[in-house]
Amino acid sequence: MLCKTSMLCKTRIACTFFIFLFLSSELSYTQTDTVGKELHRTTFDSTYIADYTNLLTTRLFLLFQNASLVINPALENIPKIVYCPNVNVRIGIAGFWKWFGLGLSVDNPFYKTSQDAYGKTTTLDLRVNAYGRIFAGELFYQNYKGLYIVSPERIDGTHYIIPDMQTLALGLSGFWIINSKRFSIRAAFIQNERQKKSAGSLLVRPAFLYYSISSDQGIIPLEIINTYKIPAENLIKNSKFYSLGIAPGYAYTLVFLRNFYLTAALFPGIAAHYSTFSNKQQVYSDFEFTFQISGRFAIGYNSDKWFLGGAFQTGFNEVPDKLTNALFSYNIEQFRFWGGTRFDIFRKKKKTHGAY
Repeated sequence: MLCKTSMLCKTRIACTFFIFLFLSSELSYTQTDTVGKELHRTTFDSTYIADYTNLLTTRLFLLFQNASLVINPALENIPKIVYCPNVNVRIGIAGFWKWFGLGLSVDNPFYKTSQDAYGKTTTLDLRVNAYGRIFAGELFYQNYKGLYIVSPERIDGTHYIIPDMQTLALGLSGFWIINSKRFSIRAAFIQNERQKKSAGSLLVRPAFLYYSISSDQGIIPLEIINTYKIPAENLIKNSKFYSLGIAPGYAYTLVFLRNFYLTAALFPGIAAHYSTFSNKQQVYSDFEFTFQISGRFAIGYNSDKWFLGGAFQTGFNEVPDKLTNALFSYNIEQFRFWGGTRFDIFRKKKKTHGAY
């Protein structure tokens, strides 16, 4: 049950914890590869990793990226309410050189999801990645307007649709690869390196997430309010949410049949959540610690010239209720399938001298 709290006290506690975690993970800055040739040779074991960062790595891909918002009223006989945008599979192209990558995707023109069943969603979805050998970083921005409720459904099996509901999410995460000399996170997910032998590494993953939700008609539809007799203090019109956490984890790549690989990474961790939410009468706030589990998996074929594969990742997801009773949780899932090749377009032309 939600309790009204002192916002000043909560803010101080949250800020103190955020500063502590920031200082503890400050070493996870983005690494570039602008090092000298001699140092470059010592940064990895060439019997485990093949380096193609001097080549332009290009690929075509299919992308399905979804976000789900879960509201837990924390009341008996009232189920969790799960919201999702009506998103489509996207088609894109990407390129990577050194540690930098850039990609562009558009809606799939060959298949459209039903707007009658799930409503219309307008989206703005941006992602920036920087993969060094020891450190990597990811930044994303998502803005969705128009969501539908996955569960609960109406009695006739149709979905509740909230056309004016809007979510905005901004996330930043980093990776510190401990065994970077033998394990390559690049080989698994951006393919400008190749894992030649099976290897694994401990990783440290700090992460920050901000999101907001709002709806003029109320986040919970009137039909659900009347059906489950939800109290007035749970009738939220808008909310802001901050999460800061750190997760030690482990990743391992299994190499088989020379060029095939399977990678799995798991990150159990703890996060501090601070949220504010309001109804027509009052503003509430909540601060708590929760456990989280995120994961990333990939399978594919990677040779000196060609590569193809697929990956799945999920993050910021809640764990079973025995470990947490979070009021809100925001989960991002991504499925990606790709195929590509590499080009040596940056090769310097050798100078030739004519005879005189």
